[in-house]
Amino acid sequence: LSPLLLLILTLLFRLLGSTAEEYFSPSLEMFSFKLGLPPRFAGVTLLALGNGAADVSATMNAIASDPENGYKMSLGALTGAAMFITTVVAGSVIL
Repeated sequence: LSPLLLLILTLLFRLLGSTAEEYFSPSLEMFSFKLGLPPRFAGVTLLALGNGAADVSATMNAIASDPENGYKMSLGALTGAAMFITTVVAGSVIL
């Protein structure tokens, strides 16, 4: 890898870390405190909820916009996304 690429990669990871520390962590702590969850459990639960929120909202929107065929589109999108992620992760691990 070139030194410029390593520098950019390092900069992006530091930017991601500082953004998560400044904005995401305080929100997660507030939610866990208000819900009475232990910090580790809140991290696992709320991170999973936040990660899947886009898929849930897209599925609900597809079904609401076309009640007759919306479930087919949402099921296809979810299945396709799961297959893509599974193959990319498996391929990365194999390489």
